[in-house]
Amino acid sequence: MSASYESYRIFYHVATCESFTMAARILHNSQPNITRIINQLEQELGCQLFIRSNKGISLTHEGELLFAHVQEAVQHIVCAETELKNMAHLQNGQITIAASETALRSVLLPALKSYRQDYPGIRINVHSITSEEAISYLLHNLADLAIVTNPLHDNAALSIEPLLTCPDILVVPAAFALKYDSARSYTPEEVVTWPFVSMHRKSVSYEMIYGFFAKHDLLFQPTTFVSAMSQITPMVCSGLGAAFLPEFMARESLANGELIKIHLTEAPPSHPVCMITRANQPASFANRELMVRLRDASQQKPVP
Repeated sequence: MSASYESYRIFYHVATCESFTMAARILHNSQPNITRIINQLEQELGCQLFIRSNKGISLTHEGELLFAHVQEAVQHIVCAETELKNMAHLQNGQITIAASETALRSVLLPALKSYRQDYPGIRINVHSITSEEAISYLLHNLADLAIVTNPLHDNAALSIEPLLTCPDILVVPAAFALKYDSARSYTPEEVVTWPFVSMHRKSVSYEMIYGFFAKHDLLFQPTTFVSAMSQITPMVCSGLGAAFLPEFMARESLANGELIKIHLTEAPPSHPVCMITRANQPASFANRELMVRLRDASQQKPVP
């Protein structure tokens, strides 16, 4: 294309106004310069675009053909400019977030609450999945942002920012009260033989607990596996075994007496929650603002 976009934009305004002078005013340009550019465009296209007379100007057949295409292009560009300006002011846009359950409940939900209040025009898509799946979504461009417990492996394609740490506690069902003394502290050697409810073997949670016992040359062998962290509390309450849980997830059941906290001789594992983005890829305006909210939310106490 030899003619510039600016030439076609001027042609569009001249054709719309049916006046070189009016188009010049709208474009904050001079009438002689507008006329010169239209003449140059006609030379480049090899046809006459306007019929000039004492009564004004009108499009030739060739001009009408060109105008039909230019009008559509200009309108698309104007719409795109408007949309980008609205996105810059967070009036519209879309974000897709992949989050593990612990990350969702500890930091993402509080951040989204204030975000939705301030930017109702932003469409929010949330995939509540495992940490491994969330990272896969991010790597395959299925999500803009991942909020997960600490990833199992580093990846040069990802940028990882720690947000907060959710400490775990060891809990047992209230029915175990007579069997285990909640007033004393138990060693890892003592509790490893208990029946346990745990996330599946490929989860970050399982690997953290497995590593906690492995430090003492002990083998962690859960008796019940689940696919979601939210399934652990009701299963423990039902008497299926003990479990390590983020403290905020067990708070309500501890308060109503369904669960009992067991003290250990050393600190139990914790869930570090991270915010992950694709490295060397700029975030959208909507994503950048949500990342700010996530950092703010990480300073607050998680709610059950």
